[in-house]
Amino acid sequence: MFANVSRSRLLPMSLPFRYFGAAAAFQLAAWAALFFASRELVSFDGGLGPVFSALHLLTLGVLAMTAIGASLQLLPVATRQPVRALWAVKLLWWTLVPGTVVFTAAAGAYRPELMGPGATLVVAALIVYAVLLWKNLVGARGMRVVVAHGWAALACLAGLAATGIALVARYEHGIALDHGAFRAAHVALAAYGFMGLLAAGLSGFLLPMLAVAPPPSPRVSFTVLAAAVAAIGLACLGFVSVGALMGLVAAIAHVVSLERSLRARLRSPLGPAFVLIRVSWACLLASLALAALGFPGGTLLFGVLLVPGWLLTLLLGVMQRILPFLASVHASTASRGTPLISALTPVRLLGVHRVLHLGALVLLLGAVLSGMPVLARIGAAAGFAAAAAFAAFYVYVLLKVRAHGNAYPPSQPAPA
Repeated sequence: MFANVSRSRLLPMSLPFRYFGAAAAFQLAAWAALFFASRELVSFDGGLGPVFSALHLLTLGVLAMTAIGASLQLLPVATRQPVRALWAVKLLWWTLVPGTVVFTAAAGAYRPELMGPGATLVVAALIVYAVLLWKNLVGARGMRVVVAHGWAALACLAGLAATGIALVARYEHGIALDHGAFRAAHVALAAYGFMGLLAAGLSGFLLPMLAVAPPPSPRVSFTVLAAAVAAIGLACLGFVSVGALMGLVAAIAHVVSLERSLRARLRSPLGPAFVLIRVSWACLLASLALAALGFPGGTLLFGVLLVPGWLLTLLLGVMQRILPFLASVHASTASRGTPLISALTPVRLLGVHRVLHLGALVLLLGAVLSGMPVLARIGAAAGFAAAAAFAAFYVYVLLKVRAHGNAYPPSQPAPA
């Protein structure tokens, strides 16, 4: 698909890759924060502190950062129109990165009076992104399923920004509001809404493309989207269990439709990155089942399944495939040829990363279930090592692309 895309629809490589680089750095910071807050983690029930900081280093610094960079690169392919305001893409990064740093540092230091400036920068960045997303979706041509998911994710983005501002105002100024209701709505809008719907929409064409498989049926995808939006709405209105049950049905249908698509693939095997993707799907279903049952294992278990279990694991699995793929597309020129994706993929390093990340996830779940801080500390150490391996993978891709660019002078064609 990308081989036939006009260069006018691709951002310069430096733009999406600066988001991916920032996400790699924030992931290291998140696991480091969890390592030093392992005792607080096993008893965490909300509120400010290092666990809250680590959570938002993951959600804002890793998940949102990567989602923004990837969607600004991939959605123009689906909508058939480029992102023209490159200055806004740069401004967004320069606003979101410091905003995330200030917000998470203030929260970790129990300084609610300093959270406001960081939150203001984050919200300003999200507004810039919302405008870019809106302009790209208006008049979009083709891939109606992806576009519909984009509109739904945009609506949830507005809701999560509003609930987030309200929660920060409560911490900073003591504004009276139903903290539990606003927090539940914020989680539903952020995780299942903005991140979840964006991931579902892009997965519907990205995963089949990587596997050379037909996409899921549009009728099934639209039905799943409608059910997911209704589930998020119910959760925001306070009907959490009912919304989670409806969301579970929608998630099962989404996973089944993608598995059916992947079974019809022309490329075999799928590759080890799909192990992470399937683990993430299992965590998604488990989080919704737990919420539908009224959180019998506690909200902390739900949070581990939701954020590092589903969202982070899905992101890491997809990025293991998409980073070399995008780098190959960007590095392709008539004079230098196209670098092989396999040459941009350090198989052993990514194998080590997968083992470490899955080990960290298992240890975190064990820590939450047993209440043993030592398991949380070992799990966070494994997660930090996995994040370091992923950062090394990111650097490896950049160095290989640079080496490819220097291999042949522009006047000397690459060998056929």
